[in-house]
Amino acid sequence: MAESPGLALPVEHELDDFRITQVLGQGGFGITYKAMDVRLQREVAIKEYLPRQFAYRGDASTVLPRDDSDREVFEWGLKRFVDEARTLARFRHPNIVAVMRYLEAHGTAYLVMEYEEGRDLEAWLGLHPEGVSEDVLVHRILLPVLDGLEKVHEKGLLHRDIKPENIFIRRDGTPVLIDFGASRAHGQGATVNLTSLISVGYSPFEQYGGAGRQGPWSDFYALAGTLYRVIAGQKPPDAIARQQGEILTPAVEAGHGRYSEAFLSAIDRALALDPAQRPQTAAAFREMVQSGAPAAVSGQDATLLRSRPAATADRKRRGPLRWSLGAAGTLVLAGALVLMQPEWRERLLAPFGAPPVADPEPDVVEPERPEAAADEEAAAEATPSPAEEMPVEPESQAPADAEPAAADEDAILAGLAVPGAVRDYRETQISSAMLAYVTNKTQFDTCRENGCAELMTLMGKVQEALEGYEWERPPLSGSIRVINPRRLESEECPFMIDVEETVRLADEERSQTRTYCTRNGFDRELQTAGEVEQPRG
Repeated sequence: MAESPGLALPVEHELDDFRITQVLGQGGFGITYKAMDVRLQREVAIKEYLPRQFAYRGDASTVLPRDDSDREVFEWGLKRFVDEARTLARFRHPNIVAVMRYLEAHGTAYLVMEYEEGRDLEAWLGLHPEGVSEDVLVHRILLPVLDGLEKVHEKGLLHRDIKPENIFIRRDGTPVLIDFGASRAHGQGATVNLTSLISVGYSPFEQYGGAGRQGPWSDFYALAGTLYRVIAGQKPPDAIARQQGEILTPAVEAGHGRYSEAFLSAIDRALALDPAQRPQTAAAFREMVQSGAPAAVSGQDATLLRSRPAATADRKRRGPLRWSLGAAGTLVLAGALVLMQPEWRERLLAPFGAPPVADPEPDVVEPERPEAAADEEAAAEATPSPAEEMPVEPESQAPADAEPAAADEDAILAGLAVPGAVRDYRETQISSAMLAYVTNKTQFDTCRENGCAELMTLMGKVQEALEGYEWERPPLSGSIRVINPRRLESEECPFMIDVEETVRLADEERSQTRTYCTRNGFDRELQTAGEVEQPRG
């Protein structure tokens, strides 16, 4: 059967009692349409299951697995898609997206939902550059969402992916909590292990690795992170970075003078790294917000909220894999903690005051060096580099040494006036992109082989990793994309990955494609580097 050149169903296509009128969006594993219910003459939104990495639309609009090896994956995802429909069908609440119907056609499945005019919170904030008042933020957004979330928790479910993009603001200003694809049962009645599904800056630490004690407090952390984004103009540092000492400016400082201390303190309390320090129920969170008295953050969390631990305070310049990993990397550190070899997991969790672990193998850890040593260990730069303080020409060292790869990576920045901290941040984006693909693909393959409930979500994460992302750290900005990844039958180099990078400084733009060998997404060995292209303008 021939593959249709377009993935989406055409406008005017009839799907049971519905007529497609518009394509609203396309993601890694689905397409959303606006449609007309021809019987009831009302508009609806229809979500179609079509994981484009594993399926295509053939003749007569039929959706098919790309090959026989993808059939099992496609069917696993289809089952999870139906599970989401059943989850949402359990709720009738004004602030939770409502599923009206589920239907099968064209070899796939569709969710029919109420159509709402509006935009997600992230886009909505762009229409309010002057900021959002406390009255609107608390009474028009937070409390209604919290009320809907309370109903979810009462059913023994967690949302697990609350973020600005998953709170939809209707035209009348009322919010709707959407996207329950990551929702899972919790508590004593749960019979499944909660896997790692992470959104940068919004997911709590216990969701990293999938084995933490997750509960309503986990959703409250994400909701508080969303509020923090509104108040501070940026999302919080990711939980892994905070666990390793990254500074979080408290909400009571970020929103001082614009919001009440009680409200800001409640956000800080819900953003505590220790789950026991957060509100445990929606009622407790609601009371904190409305109490009129600051909610104290005690003990270690107060230190983590306000200052970097002493062990890292004097580090002025971090190594290539600093803990503020940026967009793609932290998204998948969860999978890294589960799937990477034990010594790598220990090195992620052990630094900066975490509980002690067994000593790593001697050939893995470098001798301690001033300033950069702790971060290079944490970032798993396993190959010793004794010539740290004396740059050496690449051709004068063996290919296994780290310096040639670092020098070639920096060729794209040659001659540009870029501060050292910005160069460091840009290097983390390279590692983040590779980590995103390797971890998602590894976890997906494991899930595919052994079975897990999150297969559909994981296949979407693999697709997202391949689509790349933009980053910005003034005065530099850029984009990173993994292309042509391939697996090798090599223990030392199981993944060969091409990285397509573009950097921009003022009006100058440069691009380069490099090929890396990597075992786990953290360490990398540069194999080849293409010419740095410098288009005019």
